[in-house]
Amino acid sequence: MTTDDQVAASVLAGLASMSRRRLQRLLLDRSPTNALQELRAGRAPGDSMAMSDSLLERLTVQARAVDEGVMARLIAESAIGVTTVGSAEYPQCLADDPERPGVLFYRGELSALNAERVGIVGTRNATAAGRATAEELGAALAEAGICVVSGLALGIDAAAHRGAVNASSAIARCVAVVGNGLDECYPKRNVRLWEQLIDSHLLLSEWPPGTAPDAFRFPLRNRIIAALSRVLVVVESREHGGSLITARACLDRGIEVMVVPGSPKSRASAGTNLLLRDGATPATSVVDILEAVGSGVRHLPAPVSTPLDAVSAEVVERCAAGPATLDSIVADCELGIGLVAMAVADLLAAGTLCERDGWIEVAGSRLVHPVTPQ
Repeated sequence: MTTDDQVAASVLAGLASMSRRRLQRLLLDRSPTNALQELRAGRAPGDSMAMSDSLLERLTVQARAVDEGVMARLIAESAIGVTTVGSAEYPQCLADDPERPGVLFYRGELSALNAERVGIVGTRNATAAGRATAEELGAALAEAGICVVSGLALGIDAAAHRGAVNASSAIARCVAVVGNGLDECYPKRNVRLWEQLIDSHLLLSEWPPGTAPDAFRFPLRNRIIAALSRVLVVVESREHGGSLITARACLDRGIEVMVVPGSPKSRASAGTNLLLRDGATPATSVVDILEAVGSGVRHLPAPVSTPLDAVSAEVVERCAAGPATLDSIVADCELGIGLVAMAVADLLAAGTLCERDGWIEVAGSRLVHPVTPQ
């Protein structure tokens, strides 16, 4: 049953003028119920909460506008758990972080955080090979007893989650940190993953139910992904984006950042290659990541290479650099169109390559299951 303090904490966390630092300080030495009552009465809660008259007025108006009954109903209908910093169930792995959320909302079991945790992040505009790599990494890490942490965004995040939740012999659950309330799935295309996470894994947010997925919330949630990660793996990233924000947040915390190397010709690898240039650790196999995490995890057998003939290997190498048309593969490989067309047809049939709207790219990961010439 939802308590008055949990409802009050949810109301406070959703106030538009309530910054995360202000909320964290507010809840250190008073109950959420008392803090909300003070705000609604137009009084700053406690001597430590010095604020301007205009800010106090905005918070008072916002606090009075929220119907606690509606908030309680939203929490109950979606079976959302609510915990505040300092409470017994608040995750210890977040409690010591200087930017911890004052209020944490969850669906699933917080015990998922008891395992070793690896973050996997990357671009929404991922290549097929990048998505395959993230999915295979997610599955392999879950089978090794690692909790995979990501953000449930399209592209790399969703692929990593998909691999972890669908792993046939997984011995760890995964965690998704989202940038909206836990009563509605976002993005809608990930609704199946959302349901799987609720059933057997863990969803986290610092925003109460009813909170829309506004763009500014996603960079903020990335610090939580960083704080939860023992090691962060960036699979693909452009020059700017959320995955680089997460990487910087990890570096600020002394958390190791690992990067899956990518082709310098692919824009999807521009950000990851910059991280490598600046000293990030290359992740060339699942074993690299497990070794970075350390002892206490189950190690996996070495991946088995799939031999290819010389022409097919050259075609795959060209497609690994980025999506290509049949004509550009012929030109770049300097092979006859007949040889290339036959190799592409065989590789498409085998699932090594995939084609969409005339563009051909690598369908599988070369990180977990590398391909090599005979």
